[in-house]
Amino acid sequence: MTSSDVILALRGISKQFPGVLALQDVHMEVRAGEVHALLGENGAGKSTLAKIIAGIYPPSLGEMHLNGVAQSFHSPYDAQKAGVGMLYQELNLLPELSIAENIFLGSEPKQSRLPFIDWKRVHKQTSVLLEKVGLEVSFKAKVGSLSIAQQQMVQLAKALHQNVQLLIMDEPTARLTHHETENFFRSVQALKHQGVAILFISHRLDEVKAQCDRATILRDGQVVATLNVNDTSLETISTLILGRQLSEKFPPRQTRLGAEILRVQGLTRYGIFEDISLTLHEGEILGITGLVGSGRTAVLRAIFGLDPVDEGDFYINRQRTQIHSLQDAIQHGMGLLTEDRQQQGLVLEMNISENISLASLEKDPAGPFIDHQQEAAISAYYIRKLGIEAPSHDFETRHLSSGNQQKVILSKWLATDPHILLCDEPTQGVDIGGKTEIYRLMNQFVGRGMGIIMVSGEINEILEMCDRVVVLHKGHIAANLLCSETDEATVLAYALHGGTQ
Repeated sequence: MTSSDVILALRGISKQFPGVLALQDVHMEVRAGEVHALLGENGAGKSTLAKIIAGIYPPSLGEMHLNGVAQSFHSPYDAQKAGVGMLYQELNLLPELSIAENIFLGSEPKQSRLPFIDWKRVHKQTSVLLEKVGLEVSFKAKVGSLSIAQQQMVQLAKALHQNVQLLIMDEPTARLTHHETENFFRSVQALKHQGVAILFISHRLDEVKAQCDRATILRDGQVVATLNVNDTSLETISTLILGRQLSEKFPPRQTRLGAEILRVQGLTRYGIFEDISLTLHEGEILGITGLVGSGRTAVLRAIFGLDPVDEGDFYINRQRTQIHSLQDAIQHGMGLLTEDRQQQGLVLEMNISENISLASLEKDPAGPFIDHQQEAAISAYYIRKLGIEAPSHDFETRHLSSGNQQKVILSKWLATDPHILLCDEPTQGVDIGGKTEIYRLMNQFVGRGMGIIMVSGEINEILEMCDRVVVLHKGHIAANLLCSETDEATVLAYALHGGTQ
């Protein structure tokens, strides 16, 4: 390797937040035409390092070089001008604008000798970019009308438009279907062959093994290894990430079903899903799976009263009831872990204590004043119980890792003493060790009589964790299966085609 091959060079990068040393003395190089994985547990410092490279955070110490030139970015705009692009884990698009407007925002071409935007050129180039990423929608479509997976592909198209030399991808496939993931990686490989350096952050080690050339592993903000992916087993990579061997990913559980606690019959929301009927018992984990757009999240939101239904009946403990709002659901003993934890599950400007107490205020309003002493005591209890890694209960949730943010949301609902927990992609964006911990907690909850409905696009996760699985296809139930009596191929066939033939 020559010095000209190195696009990015980090020397002694450290980052200090109030009460937290997020990164310490990080050295790393990313080469032209390389897909370089950045791995580590939640809280290891991956996203912080990515945001330093992308100009969002300044480093506390250290130097960064691009193509051998020292850089000191003061904003993401500075990084973009230097050829650094980033696909954010949190979608970074304007929903009220069209796809074309989002892609060309800030770089609109002008008409010859006129100060007006050349929309014909914008639309033509957008169509080419959408074809490159395999997104079959009109460039005129509002971004807000797209699925989360489609919005991720728009972000990739925007990065391609910016003509980047270094592209950072933070959990880029977390919300993509198998087909969309294949299209995504075709674009990644095309970029690689064009000489673009790619920094790839993911917890999906099978993708890392298939797509990446080298990997740098962080633990507690420090580099523990940089290695060639092809020469290293997944077991070795997992051990380096965790600092220990993982004995079992899916902890064992004995199923003891109790009484029926939830039943929905004929649940319908026109144009979204139709005639959804399911039951949930004490001590049961019921899975719901299907492709993105199959209606799996929409069904969960309807059960929790967040979206209205046109038809259907709700029964709690065999008693017919009405659930028209979030408040109704909470009063009936429900909690919801949303798919989008940062936009819908947390108030990032609030601290841990304030977030944990939010749902309890809805269930048991205690007048116009909040007992902050009791709030702190409750949060301290859940910080200990769930192992939330934070310096104190008044630490802002925006600075927590994804796994710890998920534990704060879980604590918020546990504080309401729920009997029914709805979990939408509960382990999305969570590292392998964090996933196992969430699985252990779920087993613990159902062992005490709680019922859980778990939505996941990872079929293996559903089959290992759930007692039964409802498979959705285009808004309809395609199958209702015992997990112990089916396999991934059968579930996938129902999700893709509505049947096994």
